[in-house]
Amino acid sequence: MKNPKTAAVFWIACTLAGSVAIACNVPVFRYALERWPADPYELVVLHDGELSPQHLVQITALKQADDRSDKSANFNVRIIEAKASKDRVLLDVWKNRGNSGEPLLVSLYPRNAQEVPDRVVSVHSLSDQSISRVIDSPVRQELVQRLLSGESAVWVFVPCGDKAQDKAALERLKIEVKKNQEMLELPPQDELEEDELFQPENPIELRLGFSVITLDREDPNESFFLEMLLGSEPDLESLDEPMAFPVIGRGRVLYALVGKGIFRDTVAMASRFVVGPCSCQVKDQNPGFDLLLAVDWDEKLGGAAISEPAKEQTKGPILIDIPTGKK
Repeated sequence: MKNPKTAAVFWIACTLAGSVAIACNVPVFRYALERWPADPYELVVLHDGELSPQHLVQITALKQADDRSDKSANFNVRIIEAKASKDRVLLDVWKNRGNSGEPLLVSLYPRNAQEVPDRVVSVHSLSDQSISRVIDSPVRQELVQRLLSGESAVWVFVPCGDKAQDKAALERLKIEVKKNQEMLELPPQDELEEDELFQPENPIELRLGFSVITLDREDPNESFFLEMLLGSEPDLESLDEPMAFPVIGRGRVLYALVGKGIFRDTVAMASRFVVGPCSCQVKDQNPGFDLLLAVDWDEKLGGAAISEPAKEQTKGPILIDIPTGKK
């Protein structure tokens, strides 16, 4: 959230036309899965001088997983010689990290991720290991499987390492997630079928479901996933508290709940939003950012859709207050 310590105000930018009358009955999470393409990351190989044959092989491996490849992860690759770059961010990276003269793998958030405080996700030496960790990881694979199974949202829980804090926060999260799954309802089938955006052929079941997946801070295979999450808002990296991130659609993280900000009202607010009627068809006006995930969403969705794309609206977002999590 804007202030993760108190979980105060966040953006839910629902497109308005004077009232919610423009909302379709298709839930937000389902519209996001079908109609919000994942924003591309930029993976920059920053180097000085001629690249070695080994580095060229590694760059080829990187390109074989980008958004133009069969694997189709949402990133594109750029090869940039440091002294020729005019990008101040990249020049600063090379100044601070390029002392060895070895190529660097610089990961940048999508350009549409306007709320992130820094474009840079991570900087690592170019290696087989750094490439594999950026492209994919076991927890991200599990996250993708759950979203493609039709789950409304997957909550990624990041423990802080304090057993008492982590246990209490995870219990609160699981209780509230289960409660919302049992209490909330999707629109009746007949109402969906009456909606002009409805198409019944989608191979993925439309259902209401939430789950929690835990990300181990100490797992080196998940280091890039952790960097993406902690770099998405100011000060998250410095906070020694457990965190929870709701993820919907094609890997869109809405915001972070931190410490005692993980409680009944904040979890309920997020849950009601993601299963509510979709009046927010303009993706960039919605909260959050997209994760880098190695999946071809269009192929997995099979080309069928429960919702046809709606005409883009231009009205601005609205602010919704989330109750403060008391310390």
